[in-house]
Amino acid sequence: MADDFSEPKRRGCIVVIAMDGSLHSQHALEWYIENMHVKGDKVILVHCPEYKSLVNSHPSKASELANEEERKIKEMFADWKEQIKRTEIDGCVVRTSGEPGRAIIKIARGEGADYIVMGSRGLGTLRKTFMGSVSDYIVHHAHIPVTVVRNRDEDNK
Repeated sequence: MADDFSEPKRRGCIVVIAMDGSLHSQHALEWYIENMHVKGDKVILVHCPEYKSLVNSHPSKASELANEEERKIKEMFADWKEQIKRTEIDGCVVRTSGEPGRAIIKIARGEGADYIVMGSRGLGTLRKTFMGSVSDYIVHHAHIPVTVVRNRDEDNK
């Protein structure tokens, strides 16, 4: 009787993919689809708006900026839902609030996720020290494996 050395098939997993609207997060989603996705996976795209443009804005402009941000978010959600449908992935898009790293981990824990996939903006050490990094936070605080997808070369130019 010959030994069967074929790789075992993995069961469907629950995968959280952090999406912030950047090319880096889009690349992470595409990388997951091309390299990790198997039929039976459930994918949860998580978006946590930061509203950075509102922080230092004049009160008279805040409402206008908030409306513009909401329009962009609706557009991104529609694009992500279409991408999920087009690639025939069992998935959904979730919006959360709060500090992005903590919020993403909270969603992953609540959904019983098996792993998290996210992009990396490639912040240098000095910028990361002052600004923090969502991917750095998640890597150090997540209860499950995290895949940080590095930027494509053309994205770094």
